[in-house]
Formats: sequence, C-alpha cells, structure tokens
Amino acid sequence: MRLRRCTHLMVELDQEPRFEFSTLLSGGDGLDRSPRWRAYAPHLTEPATIGLEALALLQTVSRDDWVAREDLERGQAADVVAALLAAGLLIPDSDAEAVARDQAARDIAWWPPALIAHAHGGWGDVDIQARNQSGLMLSSQQMVDAFGAAPEPAYRRSPAAEPVALAAPARSDFDELLAARRTCRNFDGAAVLGRTDFATMMRRVWGAIGTRELAPGAVAVKKNSPAGGGLHAVEAYVLVQRVEGLAPGIYHYLAMEHALEPLRTLTAEDAASWAHRFVAGQDWFNNAPVMVVMTARFDRLFWKYRRHTKAWRVVHLDVGHLSQTMYLSATERGLGCFVTAAINDRAVEEALALPALREGPIAIVGFGARSGEVRTMELEVFEPVRPANAG
Repeated sequence: MRLRRCTHLMVELDQEPRFEFSTLLSGGDGLDRSPRWRAYAPHLTEPATIGLEALALLQTVSRDDWVAREDLERGQAADVVAALLAAGLLIPDSDAEAVARDQAARDIAWWPPALIAHAHGGWGDVDIQARNQSGLMLSSQQMVDAFGAAPEPAYRRSPAAEPVALAAPARSDFDELLAARRTCRNFDGAAVLGRTDFATMMRRVWGAIGTRELAPGAVAVKKNSPAGGGLHAVEAYVLVQRVEGLAPGIYHYLAMEHALEPLRTLTAEDAASWAHRFVAGQDWFNNAPVMVVMTARFDRLFWKYRRHTKAWRVVHLDVGHLSQTMYLSATERGLGCFVTAAINDRAVEEALALPALREGPIAIVGFGARSGEVRTMELEVFEPVRPANAG
C-alpha cells in the first residue's frame, strides 16, 4: 500500500461542550469540555479528531509523492500511521473514491478556505418536517424568549444625524410586479404545469441568449441575469413531478440549446420522495410540480478566478440573481415560486451523480400553480412601509 497526505488540511482547536457518558459515572454533568484538535480535509465530509503527534507526522509526509506504508512506518509510530489512515488524512492509493476527491482538489484552483467550507457545509439527510413534528424547531416566540428580540429592522448608524429625504420614486407597472412577488408555500398538488409556462420559465431564467468568444477556448455567455466574469458557471437540473408532456424524472437543462437532457426516469412516487429529500423535508414545497437545482461548476468558475478569495461568493451571487429573475418571471406568469438553500446537498449529489468538488448544489427553486388552500403561512398579510414622500 502506498500513501500520501491530502492536498489541503485545516485544523481547529475545538472546546465546544460535547456529550460524554463517562463523566456522568464520575459525578459530572455528562459534558466533555476538554480541548481537541479537529482536522478538516476536502475529501472528507466530517472532521477528524487527531492529536499533536499525528499532526507532527503529517507534516513529514509528502503531499505529492506516494510512499510505501512500510517505509513510512520505519521512522514513525505504526499506531499513529494507522490512526491517520483510519481518519482519512493519509490517503491510500487503493481507495479510489478518496483519491478521486483529493485529485479534484488538486486539479481545480479553489481558494482553500472556500473548498473546506463547501466540503463540510453540506447536509446529509436533514428532515425539517420530522424535526418540526418532534418539537425540535423553535417558534418565533420561543426564539425571542430564549435569545431576546431580534436586532431591529430599522438600522441606524448615526442616530443623531438628520436623515436626508429622497425624492418620491417613479411608479410603473414594474412596481406592481415587484409588489406581487412573494414566496409560495402552498402549491396545488394536483395541478399540472403547462408546457408553455415551463418552457418560458426555463428560457427566461436559465437560457443563454448570446455568447462572445474572448479568445480561442474562452467563451463568455449572456443570459437575462448577470454572472461573475460572464462565465455563467451555474447549471440547472430539473426535478419534474407534473409537467405537461414530460415524464417524471430528473433532467439537465441545456442552456445553449433550450432543451432537456434526460438523466433519470422516475415514478411519480419516487419523484415526490426525491423532492422531499432535496428540500430537507420542507413539506410546504413538496407539491411544486417543478424543482430546479442550481449547481456551481467549480471547474469553470476557478478556471478564471484561480484560488481567488472572492470567487466562491460570486457563484452564490449568481444563484441569487437567477432566483430573483425566476421570481419575477413566475409572478408575471401567475405562478407561485420559492427558493431555498436549506437543502440536502448529499442527496442532490447522489441523485444527480455530480463529480465531487468539481460541481456542487447551491440552492433549489420551484414554481407552479398556487393552492386555493393556505396550509402554511405566507407573507401575504403585512404592514406596508410608506415613506412620507412615496406618493
């Protein structure tokens, strides 16, 4: 067996209290508050707890050159080598999955802190509906009781200064569209989304409307939303439940062709199950006839912004721009819609067979006909904010 250490490693000195049954037996409160070193590596999805001796050994191991295990153990404690192997911080050439994930981290010019955040920030199989039913989710009143009032929405930096009033804003039909925009949490579970509505939404939001070759091998893309560097490194994958003329399944939207690439055919029951898993059990979204997973193509993003400290932010901004275009388009079509970043990233990666660390889910949107029944609260009733000179 040959070994090398992982490409990137970040270490945290953690002293958060954690449950430890043995402390109860010795008269304690069941919590262990002792400090520990936690190692984060992008090819792992969970941090590993290691000691200083293991860290000292790691710094002697090459990041790039493979070394035979027996050669490494000649000058090191065999039990420490074994512990690092078990933790996944030493990668054996026989572990194809770990080698592939680590190779992606080598191939793509990630900024390392963003790489670690992406690798360790995903959810596996969270079910918010189940947590609600178990009483694990705090209500707004419980949060106020536990943490005090939320910071005020009216935020002043210089309370003593007299505000400078602005001119009355112009008004047009666009203001009415903006005012009608809201998140839908009550979809009609029987309604089928028409083919024209579906096609219009996909083209308006994710379709390419032009390209420009900046140099041989470098093409900028124009869509109806802005994107960092003109890269448009966001892909759209469609989970179809009920769309006229389309079988339930998972499709990849081809932005240049305005067409769907079938990836996985599903039964109606399987599509509903994946939808529930995708949005982490937020059951108020389950009935949306269409969900669109927006993924980031990190290979395309970091091709230009190599190890750039801002690039990871840019792709999240891109997804936000696309989401707002989706909201306005859905509102204009008379459809309900939503966006959420509370998603089970791992379930999405599994369903879409995404290449690890090269492409990853960022957020999910959905759209379709509203239900006539309000089962989950929406921000339909609110106190309007009316500046004195707003007209």
